[in-house]
Amino acid sequence: MRFGVCVGIDQKEKVKIAAECGFDYIESGFQMFAAAAEEELTLWEETSKEYSIKCEAVNCFLPGSLKVTGENVDYDALRDFVERGMKNCARLGVKIVVFGSSGARNIPEGFSFAEGFRQLGYFLREIASPSAAKYGITVVTEPLCTDETNIINTVNEGVMLSVFAGKDNIKGLADLYHMTKCGDTAENIINLKGSIAHGHISNPEGIGDKKRIYPASVDEYDYKSFVDALEKCGCERCSVEAACFDFAVDAPKAIKLLRSL
Repeated sequence: MRFGVCVGIDQKEKVKIAAECGFDYIESGFQMFAAAAEEELTLWEETSKEYSIKCEAVNCFLPGSLKVTGENVDYDALRDFVERGMKNCARLGVKIVVFGSSGARNIPEGFSFAEGFRQLGYFLREIASPSAAKYGITVVTEPLCTDETNIINTVNEGVMLSVFAGKDNIKGLADLYHMTKCGDTAENIINLKGSIAHGHISNPEGIGDKKRIYPASVDEYDYKSFVDALEKCGCERCSVEAACFDFAVDAPKAIKLLRSL
């Protein structure tokens, strides 16, 4: 299992800390890559080389303004945005693009749920998959809790969407926080062997107003069952996606804990 941490590749000091404390890769933001100028891409390449750590995954795929569901989906704009982002991501070594993007995928009020699901499948099959395939990238469907989206909430639903898309480079994702919110368990992951290509981990219970935070101790949550289930289903990467209080303190604790599992 390769462990990563979600941090902007433009945050050089955090990239340095992530590399030095032992993370295998970082997970950054697709939208940032899609909007990047040549000078920024070159700078991020230099940062990656300097600290010998690549950006192997990206999240925040689509902005909320670029809708995938509803009456007025602009497929030309989607194709342009996705292609530009995939091309730039490939330069930095990205292998996984996470399709969460609740604002872009939410079914509009009064719109057909079934048609919205078909639109999601069309986007993945006809736009995301072909573009990603050119660069050896896999797109993973991220289930999000009902507080964040009204479609694709459980790990099973995420995999159903990926299967519906019908492309080998469209897979599912398991996020411990969203699983906990939606009642999913480690067994749900194990039963999806071969269909989960990426994971997100955090302390899903959080502290105070922080809904999810960096994992720090085996005593605070049963992280081992989650990581074991990811390994059993053939998932190769898992990123810490959470809020932290002090990255320089929390990141080393998190990777030490994950290695111990």
